[in-house]
Amino acid sequence: MSQSERFQFGRFDLPSGEIPSVEEVYEAIDGEWQTRKEEEDETGETRVFQERGRTGYLSDTHSEYEFCSFYYGSDTENSIVVRDGDEEVEISQRELVLPRVLYFGNGMFAFESLEDLIKHWVPQFIAEKTDTSITPDDYFFYNTFSQDMMRDFYDRWDTVTVFKFGSPNGESAFEGDSPLATALNELAEDVSNQQFSGGQPGNNLKGADIVENAAENMQILKLHGSRDEELRQIILSSGTFQAAWSETDWPEDAGTGRRSEEIRQRLLPVLQRLD
Repeated sequence: MSQSERFQFGRFDLPSGEIPSVEEVYEAIDGEWQTRKEEEDETGETRVFQERGRTGYLSDTHSEYEFCSFYYGSDTENSIVVRDGDEEVEISQRELVLPRVLYFGNGMFAFESLEDLIKHWVPQFIAEKTDTSITPDDYFFYNTFSQDMMRDFYDRWDTVTVFKFGSPNGESAFEGDSPLATALNELAEDVSNQQFSGGQPGNNLKGADIVENAAENMQILKLHGSRDEELRQIILSSGTFQAAWSETDWPEDAGTGRRSEEIRQRLLPVLQRLD
C-alpha cells in the first residue's frame, strides 16, 4: 500500500548553541494541551485556541540529519456548526489540523502542508516547548526552491512523467528553428507556463529533445519523477515536496517510527540541497 504526504521546510536561524536539540524537542512532546492564543469574538466571549504535540519519535543514531518526529495539533479559526433542533450551536473543532513534523539536529524542520495550518505555528510551538527565546527573525521558511535545485532533481531522477516549465521573463528560450521550437517560443510569449505529461501509465519524458532543452533553458516549476525502484515523488519550485513510500511489506505492528524513518529517507535529498 502506497502513501504520500506533502511537506514544506523551514529552519531556525540561531547560533548553534541556541538551537534546540532533537532530544530536547522529543522530551518536550508530552501530549498536553497548552494555550496558543486567546481572543474575544463578536459577542465578547473569550475564545481559547490550544495546541499540543503528540506521538513523538526520536532517531539519534544517524550520522547525518538525526531527527525527531511528532504530530502537531492545533485549533484554528474554523469551527463546526451543528443543528440542535431548530437552533444552531457552534462547537470548536479541536485538532482540525494535525500535520506531521520532522525536526532535525541542525535546526531544520519539515512539516506536512495542510489547509488551515499557519506555518508559523510550527517553529513557535517548538520554541515554546523547549524554552527557546525567538522572534520572527530567528527562523525562516524555504518558500521557493532554486532552479539549480530543480535541475538537480531532474538530473537525479531516472524517470520524469510530468514536467512543468515557465519562460524566463517571457523570452524565447528554445533553440533551433524547427516548427515545434518556433511554436513553443511563440507560446511562451503569450502564457506564463506550459506542462508536459507522459500520460497514463506515465511514460518517461527524459531524453526527449524538447524536454531536455526546456530543462536547460527554461524555469522548471514542477516535476513528477522517481529514481531506481522508488515511488513517484513530486517537487514544486514554490517550496513543496511530496514524499511517497510503500507499506506493502510492512509488519502489522509497524508503528510511527518505521513511517518516520521512511519519510526522512525520502526528504533527505531535499535537506541536503537546502543545507
